[in-house]
Amino acid sequence: MVFQTGFLDNLGHPYLKIKVWGLSDQFAQEFDALIDTGFSGYLSMPLVQAFPLALTLFGTTQYQLADGSMSPKLLAHGSISCQGETTSGLIALEANASSGPLLGMEFLRQSNKILFVSKTAVMLVDEPPGNPSAPPSGAPPATP
Repeated sequence: MVFQTGFLDNLGHPYLKIKVWGLSDQFAQEFDALIDTGFSGYLSMPLVQAFPLALTLFGTTQYQLADGSMSPKLLAHGSISCQGETTSGLIALEANASSGPLLGMEFLRQSNKILFVSKTAVMLVDEPPGNPSAPPSGAPPATP
């Protein structure tokens, strides 16, 4: 079982160190990305950080924000490397330059990882093979 460790900032927010690129890994840059379990996408990042990465524009989408409003985004295809493992997906490009990269739930699915966050650590663990809807061994049974 492979463990990947991230870190918590001084406010307790979970982060992972990632590399992101588009057409070629020669354009890769390293970022500290906030893990946002409320974001269903793969990765969101500011346009100003995305331009040098040679991402391939893909299209547009709209995300519904927590307040119910819709937020239009450009989409690009790119790759993420996190501690030696690489996945690819659609990256939402954010106009707000003050926000940083956000890793979403699609990143965890693409990576086949389970996220563990405690008061002192952030870990990604390989998803066990088998039935994805079955609870892990030793987990309490689900209640209706």
